[in-house]
Amino acid sequence: MDGGGDRRSKCGQASVGRGGPALKVLLVGVGSQAWLFRDFRVIQSNRVAEAIKILCETEVAAIVVDLELPDSSGLSTVQRLRAVAGSVPIVVLVGDGAGDAEIAHQALGEGAAAYLLRTASDSSVLEPVVRSAIVRGSHTAEAVERTERLDLAVRGSGDGLWDWDLGTDLVYFSEHSSGILGLGQAETTGAPDLWFGRIHPDDLAFVEARLRAHIEGSSSAFQCEHRVLNGFGEPRWVLARGKAVRCLEGKASRITGFLTDVTTRRRSEEEAVRRSLHDGLTGLANRALFMDRISHCLGALKRKDGMPFAVLFLDLDHFKHVNDVHGHAGGDDVLREVSERLETVLRAGDSVARLGGDEFGILLADIQEVETAVHVAERVLDLLAEPVSLGRNELVIAASIGIAMSTTGYQDEASMLHDADLAMYRAKSLGRARYQVCDPAMHEMAVARLRLGIELQEALAKDQFVMHYQPLVDLETGRVAGLEAMVRWRHPKRGIITPSEFIEVAQSTGLIVPLGWWVIEESCHCLSQWRRRLGVAEGLWMCVNIAAKVMMREEMIEQLTGILSRNSLPPDSLVLEFDEAVALEHGECGMKRLEELRGKEIRLCIDDFGTGYSSLSHLDQFRYDLLKIDTSIVHRLGGGGSQDQLVSTMLGLTRELGIQTVAEGVETVEQALELRRLGCRLAQGHWFARPMSPEDVEAMILEPPPWWAPGRERTAGAPTS
Repeated sequence: MDGGGDRRSKCGQASVGRGGPALKVLLVGVGSQAWLFRDFRVIQSNRVAEAIKILCETEVAAIVVDLELPDSSGLSTVQRLRAVAGSVPIVVLVGDGAGDAEIAHQALGEGAAAYLLRTASDSSVLEPVVRSAIVRGSHTAEAVERTERLDLAVRGSGDGLWDWDLGTDLVYFSEHSSGILGLGQAETTGAPDLWFGRIHPDDLAFVEARLRAHIEGSSSAFQCEHRVLNGFGEPRWVLARGKAVRCLEGKASRITGFLTDVTTRRRSEEEAVRRSLHDGLTGLANRALFMDRISHCLGALKRKDGMPFAVLFLDLDHFKHVNDVHGHAGGDDVLREVSERLETVLRAGDSVARLGGDEFGILLADIQEVETAVHVAERVLDLLAEPVSLGRNELVIAASIGIAMSTTGYQDEASMLHDADLAMYRAKSLGRARYQVCDPAMHEMAVARLRLGIELQEALAKDQFVMHYQPLVDLETGRVAGLEAMVRWRHPKRGIITPSEFIEVAQSTGLIVPLGWWVIEESCHCLSQWRRRLGVAEGLWMCVNIAAKVMMREEMIEQLTGILSRNSLPPDSLVLEFDEAVALEHGECGMKRLEELRGKEIRLCIDDFGTGYSSLSHLDQFRYDLLKIDTSIVHRLGGGGSQDQLVSTMLGLTRELGIQTVAEGVETVEQALELRRLGCRLAQGHWFARPMSPEDVEAMILEPPPWWAPGRERTAGAPTS
């Protein structure tokens, strides 16, 4: 060791026996005994001051000192040497007087290793005593060093030490253990209840069982995590570990171990689990947790210890429009508001989850009758109908809800949620803002839709689609002014199938995109042929219904202008027809696409005006070229009632805005005449002609029938084939 450090001897690293390195022994005031130390190098001194100087310059293995010196005596001698010698063993020599024994014992209390009477310190006694003191001092120093290292390691690890003496039933707690348990300074040792009394009641039996198993030898070590309520009533998580000390017979006499505060780690883990099972935006359960809860309820039903239940699948109607108009921050505000409202309908045992996007799920426990689930669905619709405030604006949210009942006999949670989803889509198809209960027929319909989707894909590959066209008649001239393209499926077994049977499946499967482009290409080709070959068809134009999935594709403009160019058609000969919801649902993106189409001089038409989203105020937001009055309005014409006034108002407004109007669904001569009287120029419907093949269309263009003549109007309901 360095001279400036601990004055501990190096004897811990060298043998003290004969033949080993010669160790130094400092004799203070005992010069006459120097010859006794044959195996040591002896350094002599007669005064304490001189000895202290030697100790500062030289390492020695032991000190032998007479307590009566010229410059020091008694305990003062030991104290002065100990202050410099550190852990070097000191052997003191005392007289045999009446008070010398007391001084010797006091010297031991001051750290002396041993004492001898001056009269007994011959060669047979002194050297073995010194040798023994050196060995004991070495072991003690090593033990102290190990203890210091262990203490530093324990402190560095953040662990608290505990030691339970099973014989006395007393437990010692280190300072850190006491802090973890919230014990006072006077409570470092006591009965086990100092610990057990603070364990959370729900964890106590578990901890006691683990301890008992280790004490009885059933486990090799004791380890468990549990909660404690410290002195401040604050719940903490603790990792307790321990190992029993056993006798030869295997009986435990004590257990020593550590306590570690793992609260931060447990809370992090719990938060990670919570985040993995809950929606970050709303705090509701997520899809994974919701599915697990459905699975748990189904399992209870199978074990016959559960109750029937219902699952509601909820999807907000036209939520994309909210994001487009109010931004995603506004959309998030709406989702949070919806979540809070949905939670208010829950009873004990019910749960609500955000399944993703604007989809939510509600699990209703203990539902004996479907009427209860329907009542909850109605309450949800009423709650959502209340306006949501977004800054200065108020927004009304609607939703479509599907209901699945566990009484149907589901085998797994995925099937049940799937059927609730199917019912929700059925509610949307029936007009949105409503609920629909799933039944076996609906499931069969879903299977049929799946089969139809596969057949549709084959139909595209095998070119099974054909085009029919319905004339748009000019009510003033009686001639065919334009045509509406209508696709038909020439099914190999079922014959001709209209779009009403397959278009929804095409939309949901994405097949509407390739089918939509085929329809546009085929319609433009026919129109090009008629305009080129038939003189009277020079100004003929074509209406084509376009799906949102086609219109919003990135390459839409380029692909559409390419079709027109290949068929040598002017852009205004093509009219793209769509319902108003397409523009509204896609917000700014939808309006931007309409502007791009108008910039290419392609005409735009709103279909089915007067239903759903349609509003006269919307016509002022964007200039359309054509507007089609819905069939339901046309059928109620006649008699001079409010319906006539509505059509008259619409026609007046569209004339002011420069929009052409087409009346759809004309089926009687009375309707045709009334429309002409009100100033409607264009009409289509079965009274004029049903959708027909290209050959029949060509014949009608060349020689249109006399739709009516003064005094001999056609009989109502007699459609042209």
